Amino acid sequence: MKKNKKIQYYIEYIALKAIISFLHLFSMDAAKKIGFFLADFVFVFVPIRKKHIIDSLTKSFPEKSNEEIKKIAKDVYKQFVCTVVEIIFVSKMTDEQIKNFVNFQNLYLIEEAMKNGRGGVIMSAHFGNWEMLALSFSKRYPLSVIVAKQENPYFDKVINSIRSTKGYKTIYKEVAPIGVLRALKRKEFVAILADQHAGDQGVYTPFFYREVSTPKGPAVFALRAKCPLYTGFCARQPDGRYVVTFEEIPLPDTGDEEKNVEEIMTEYNRILQRHIEKNPSFWFWFHRRWKSQKPKINVVN
Repeated sequence: MKKNKKIQYYIEYIALKAIISFLHLFSMDAAKKIGFFLADFVFVFVPIRKKHIIDSLTKSFPEKSNEEIKKIAKDVYKQFVCTVVEIIFVSKMTDEQIKNFVNFQNLYLIEEAMKNGRGGVIMSAHFGNWEMLALSFSKRYPLSVIVAKQENPYFDKVINSIRSTKGYKTIYKEVAPIGVLRALKRKEFVAILADQHAGDQGVYTPFFYREVSTPKGPAVFALRAKCPLYTGFCARQPDGRYVVTFEEIPLPDTGDEEKNVEEIMTEYNRILQRHIEKNPSFWFWFHRRWKSQKPKINVVN
C-alpha cells in the first residue's frame, strides 16, 4: 500500500469513527432524523448519482409521472441513510433486540431444511436493510454471507467486526466457490446479494423490461450442492422494523446447467421486481444495474 493511500484511508477511517461516535450520542430514532435532513441536503445540493437514479426509475416505471419519480428518488436517499444508521446502532443492540428487529415469514421452509439435515442458499438484494436480515437470521440459524472486500482496509475491519461480533460469518468473493461449498457441506445457510451487474460473467435475464447481466453464483452453488434455494428481501415497516418473506425456487433439471441457471436467475429477478414494484424506494437504485446490453450473436450463413 502506497504511503499517500494509507494516509487517505486512515483519515477516512477517523472520519467514520467520528460520525459513529457523534450519532451514538443520540437515540436511533433521533439519529435517523439527522440522517434524513442530510439526505435531503445531499439530494438537492450534492446530487450523487441523482440523474442516474431518476433515469433508471423513469425507464422502470414508465407509468409514473415526473413528480412521482422525483419523490421516489428522494426517498431512495432517505431509505439508504436509514439503513446506514441502523447498522451503526447494531453495536448498541442486544442479541434479542437484533433477533426481534426482523419478522421472518415462511420459516417452515428453513425448518424443513434443518430437519432434513441440510443448509441452503438464500438469494437476497440491496433492498431495505440487507445487513439486518443477515444479522437477525444468524440469531436463529447458522449463516455465512458472501461479502466484497472494501477498498479501505480500515473500513473493512470495522464492518466485518460488526458482522462477526453480532452474528454471521463472512466469505470474501475472491474465495466464494470454496467457502460456499464448505459452508453448505457443514449444513449451514449461505446468503448472497444477487442484484448487481455481473458483467461478462453473468447470465442475461429480464428485469424491468430490459435484459440485465445477473450473477450465476447462487444458482450454480445450489445446483452443484443439490440444496434448497430461497429468496428473501427485507421490507421496512411503518414501526421501523422489518418483514422478510422466504420463497423457495425449485431447482430445474433440464439436463443443461446453463439453462438451469438461466431459469433460476430469471425467477429471482421476477420475484425481486415484484418486491421493488411494491416498495420502489427500498431498493438501492445507486447501482448501475443496466450497465451493459446483452451481446448480439452474429449468425454466419
